[in-house]
Amino acid sequence: MTEITFLASSKPFKIPEEIEEYNHRTVFEREEDVFFFSVQEIDNEWKKSIEGLFSLPYIYEANGVGNQLFLTYLAKYMEIGDVIEIYYVPSQNDFEQYRRDMEEHPEPIEVNVERYTYKNVYGFFQLNPKKWIEELSHLNYITHQGVTTFVKY
Repeated sequence: MTEITFLASSKPFKIPEEIEEYNHRTVFEREEDVFFFSVQEIDNEWKKSIEGLFSLPYIYEANGVGNQLFLTYLAKYMEIGDVIEIYYVPSQNDFEQYRRDMEEHPEPIEVNVERYTYKNVYGFFQLNPKKWIEELSHLNYITHQGVTTFVKY
């Protein structure tokens, strides 16, 4: 089976119109421009498997959290008080093993999109407020080794 990414949110998650319009494009100038960001409800089987993994109530399957549209969402559409958690699994078949490994040796990441900070097990980093999205795009914020939490406060 393929990879899967889960996204949990502090409130019901809605893709903004700007991103939906991009998702529905059919003509692109360059191959690099072909990407999308989407979320959909998870099925009941996954709900049981991920129980206890997230601290937030609204849980989805997400696609495209590693691309510019997700980063655009963070920069333009997160509101003060919003919290998003993501967890990436490279292979759905090995979900239980990935979760076990992560729970035994967690390596969480926290990004504060209001204060432009990035924190992982290796340290705390201040991002440049004028180019934090670009800097974040070069950092590892998607991992199977821990839940990544995005906050805005």
